[in-house]
Amino acid sequence: MTKILVTGGAGYIGSHASLELLEAGYQVIILDNLSNSSEESLNRIQMITGRTLKFIKGDVRDKSRLNQLFKQEKIDAVMHFAGLKAVGESISIPLSYYDNNVGGTVALCQAMSDAGVFKIVFSSSATVYGIPMHPPLVEDSKLGIPANPYARSKLIAEQILTDLTKTGESWSISILRYFNPVGAHESGLIGGGPAWNSK
Repeated sequence: MTKILVTGGAGYIGSHASLELLEAGYQVIILDNLSNSSEESLNRIQMITGRTLKFIKGDVRDKSRLNQLFKQEKIDAVMHFAGLKAVGESISIPLSYYDNNVGGTVALCQAMSDAGVFKIVFSSSATVYGIPMHPPLVEDSKLGIPANPYARSKLIAEQILTDLTKTGESWSISILRYFNPVGAHESGLIGGGPAWNSK
């Protein structure tokens, strides 16, 4: 059975992705430090799907934890949702955003490379387009000048991933650029607000 590591899998987008993966028959391991989420969302995913996932509380920047995880588990691919996400907060504490969103991506990709795992889906943001001069945007629209540290951290992470495709290693990379993801699961058990993610 294909085994997927989902970083930030207890958060809003990560929890929905993890649920879909379980329902599609994948084995799911979630790595999350619970800074933007709660373990309750994982309990609800398992309630909805009737399937079990493996949860590891940890930070994606923790290189030793990542190396141990890749050594212990036969991971086939990674979906990378872990990171800080608030535009306003990124202006107040930019170093935290670069440390988490860029540093976490570097640490994860290094651990993946060391383990010979080269498939990753990266959760980016439409903010990498900057302020669009010619809307509507399409997938191959030119990237703009990001307007805040959050957006810049996502663009830098994208550039790192793009550089990896030129290394000669067999990287297979997909980048998702969301605008405003909203909504809840049809069961009402997981969604995007504190009512779903609270302890």
